[in-house]
Amino acid sequence: MCFAAALAFGGCKKSHDATDAAPDDGGADDQTATTTSAVQIIVEPSDNAQALLDAMNAATTSIHMTMYLLSSDSIINALVAKHKAGLDVRVVLNQDFPDSTTSNASVFTQLQDAGVGVAWAPSSFAYTHEKAVVIDGATAWIMTMNLTYSSPTSNREYLAMDTDPDDVAETDAIFEADYANTAAPIDGKLLVAPVNARAGMLPVIQNAQSTLDVEAEEISDQAIVQAMIDAHDRGVAVRMILSNDTPTAAQTSAVQSLHQDGVDVRMLAVPYVHAKTFVVDGALAYVGSENFTSNSLDSNRELGLVIDAVSEIQKISSTIDLDYGASVPY
Repeated sequence: MCFAAALAFGGCKKSHDATDAAPDDGGADDQTATTTSAVQIIVEPSDNAQALLDAMNAATTSIHMTMYLLSSDSIINALVAKHKAGLDVRVVLNQDFPDSTTSNASVFTQLQDAGVGVAWAPSSFAYTHEKAVVIDGATAWIMTMNLTYSSPTSNREYLAMDTDPDDVAETDAIFEADYANTAAPIDGKLLVAPVNARAGMLPVIQNAQSTLDVEAEEISDQAIVQAMIDAHDRGVAVRMILSNDTPTAAQTSAVQSLHQDGVDVRMLAVPYVHAKTFVVDGALAYVGSENFTSNSLDSNRELGLVIDAVSEIQKISSTIDLDYGASVPY
């Protein structure tokens, strides 16, 4: 179902601050992402990422992973074990981080020494902030969650287990391109930064009719913030839950603008809000690695999707309701 058609009129097309100039951005602004139904949502903290680990351990042909931060011993051990079992196991890791205390260097060496195919993400992106795992070319796990010990135990995270064949193929094609440091084909339903993520999110927000619930670690992108203010101005009930992390100057300004318009902005301490999601009218939801910042949308490699599976959206909505009840005014 096309989200533009679902909430507005007519048809649709298929489909973190300097703008990335990678060669895969040609023509993408003319496309609009569409929704995915074949998806299951898992909310963390719940199972300590056991469902993902079980899926990896059950893989029979391949595991392709793109990860911003990887440190979980159980995940690393699964990758090595599957490589030793003869599967095609390859990993793209982010190399640079905004602080000197975070690094993938040791796990890169560990995987390399074990014979697992591992590559640093293309340097054309500020950061490769994507968190995705493609298993057996049949399932794409598109997540807000890094594969660390604390992420599934301490953070509010959303995992989308996507079995839509087109989504899986596009996720894997992006992996192959980034692994080889070549241009990625961006021509499907997924929201891919720095190509079409903002352009895919905005129509969903702009077509909200009754409710807009946002749960996010960060927000500061002017276009996204303005779309949310505009939704509130036309009578949409907008609720926003942010992390209690120290905000950037850009986020402080964005929240001030939201407050001035009367938008209900709150923050949550426990679990830590690492989420990047919003739900529109209880009928559509975005989940992905993209924070709602210009750096994330314009400079990073990121991956997300818009879903229309109502049963799965309800999992997100009920979690936001729970977190809203535990939050405090921002």
